Amino acid sequence: MSEKQDKFIILKKVKYGESDLILHALSSTGAKYSFMARGALKSKKRFGGGILEPSHFVALTYKDTNEEGKLRTLNEAILIDDFKDVRSSYDKLEFALFAVNCAGSVSQEGDVHSDFLFNLLGNTLRVIGPATNVNVLKLHFCVKFLYQQGVISIEPWMVPFLKTNISETQNLLEAAEIHITTETYLDSIEALVLQYIKTADPGF
Repeated sequence: MSEKQDKFIILKKVKYGESDLILHALSSTGAKYSFMARGALKSKKRFGGGILEPSHFVALTYKDTNEEGKLRTLNEAILIDDFKDVRSSYDKLEFALFAVNCAGSVSQEGDVHSDFLFNLLGNTLRVIGPATNVNVLKLHFCVKFLYQQGVISIEPWMVPFLKTNISETQNLLEAAEIHITTETYLDSIEALVLQYIKTADPGF
């Protein structure tokens, strides 16, 4: 097994046995990777400080494997960004975990052509903290996510969201009608996302 390193956003962690963790993470190419982090709950040197938490952006060193169905072995994790400001309010944290769940539900092992998914999730996590209107940001994310997944056809009200980078959501607030649009469509679009990821969920 060769040792490799890459940057990931952690999607999910599952306790395995007394001290191990199974991790699912999104690579910079948009592929889902699964790791076994042995002794992670005891090793403060390699995995201390709450590094292996969902939504964290990390650099992982791991042993790769060519055996189908076998987990990669995680050797070391270095925190790049914990997006700590998403924990400044319940609404922001809830949305961050929602976005992580969306990405986790549609990402696939071996997919190296979905960097747009990684970029959408990463940029969303980066702007949640300073966001002044979480609902507008959530609608922005949902529209872009569904469009990227090929689930929706473009409607006129979606155009400002699709033409604006998620990192520039704040600029949308300058349009007075954006608040009415958000109030009108957020619930139905969010419900569509939840319905879609339920059917797309690979069951991890």
